[in-house]
Amino acid sequence: QRVYIPLTDIYETGDLYSLKMEMPGIKKENLDIVIDENELRITAKRGSSEEKGNLKFSEYSDRDYYRVFKIGYDVDRNRVDANLDKGILTLKLYKSEEVKPKKIQINQAN
Repeated sequence: QRVYIPLTDIYETGDLYSLKMEMPGIKKENLDIVIDENELRITAKRGSSEEKGNLKFSEYSDRDYYRVFKIGYDVDRNRVDANLDKGILTLKLYKSEEVKPKKIQINQAN
């Protein structure tokens, strides 16, 4: 069985990590996203083609996707958003409040 590694872009801001992955043909019910300890695992099953008939030639194959990322403990495991739209999976992994930059207020004595 062939498993494809989806192309991924990862962005970081002060508040979150954002991942964009190409997963054409995937339906949300066939997608599984799990955070376990310091791993983010993404698996998806495309399933078999819906075309009927005697296949004579094929350049298109059904794909199952699999990708694992190591994540730090700065990611808030309770604040992860996932969106699947037109074959693009977008994940937002929010940073824990403890690791976000904090501006220190300076008091002035008169």
